[in-house]
Amino acid sequence: MTSQTDMIPAPPTSPGEVLRDDFLVNLTQDQLAKAMRVSRFSINQIVNGRRAITAEMALRLSKVTNTSHDFWLNLQRAVDIYEARMKLKDELATLQVLRQKKPQGEMVRDLPED
Repeated sequence: MTSQTDMIPAPPTSPGEVLRDDFLVNLTQDQLAKAMRVSRFSINQIVNGRRAITAEMALRLSKVTNTSHDFWLNLQRAVDIYEARMKLKDELATLQVLRQKKPQGEMVRDLPED
């Protein structure tokens, strides 16, 4: 029987998947690239998961798709955290906890000084 902690979470939806499945339905990659004033190659790499969304790209995407830059950056952040967690999962389990969890308002007030 597999425990809850042994389960690997499903990867988050990438910005490229959202772009392809929700925005490129009635629009070509070339049309999107021209509207954003970037290369079609850049759009293709994002759609195929080979390029991350940068702040600049998020601003361009938000403008031409009438969404927010946070929408695109949050999609990318979720992918980045997931990939880092999968890469470091064994090592993270061995790291020493230096302080107990605190309420949000007290998160950095009690860190030990050198």
